[in-house]
Amino acid sequence: MDLPITDFHIHTNLSDGSSSVDEIIKFAKKHGFDMIGISDHFETVKTKSIKSKYLKNYIEGIRMISEKYDFPLKVGVEIDFSNRTDFENIDYNVLNQLDYALFEYVQDTVWDGKPFWELLEIYDRIDIPIGLAHNNIDKNFKDVDFENFLDTLETTGIFVEINTNPLYSMFSQQYYELSRPFFESIKGRNIAISIGSDMHFYLEDMLNVKKGILFIKELGLENNYLLFLKYFNKEK
Repeated sequence: MDLPITDFHIHTNLSDGSSSVDEIIKFAKKHGFDMIGISDHFETVKTKSIKSKYLKNYIEGIRMISEKYDFPLKVGVEIDFSNRTDFENIDYNVLNQLDYALFEYVQDTVWDGKPFWELLEIYDRIDIPIGLAHNNIDKNFKDVDFENFLDTLETTGIFVEINTNPLYSMFSQQYYELSRPFFESIKGRNIAISIGSDMHFYLEDMLNVKKGILFIKELGLENNYLLFLKYFNKEK
């Protein structure tokens, strides 16, 4: 089965990346991408990020650029799920105008990430697809009731990202490879998976998503990947 080439984790010079939205779209079109998503950092002190008061301008500006190129581009953000983000300052009415949101460091104690149950506490305030970004799931969720965790992902529609950035690796293996038992366990379940390069500085890094596609094919997770893409054709 030929799968669409997508990348839903891309940073621009609007946060801590170096490329413009125009440059990213041109690269994606040239290299045969079917759809991409911009997900700049949002409301965190960890790095340069989009502030809540500018989020509406961010959304409208990116959509205006994508229309110019007639290219399927989705607008998202990456949220640092820790005390480095001021959640009291978030206007959820504006946040829900995005196409999706990635949450990084969920249940990741190394990065002082908040626990998964706290994400569930704000879930009802969010009307867009949300997902776990670059999460070493087999490590971070080893002490939870795993079947309950899988059931929760399935009932909430929270997706899981395959992040192909080599930064997120241990022992020469990337997090998604280390979390192979998790990904094997979701085959046949309605748990969606996305792919993201987490590109910041080098456009060529976007091509790494093809490794994620190979991983999906190897584990027979094509339906989980296509389920994620269907999110953009329906409401949460």
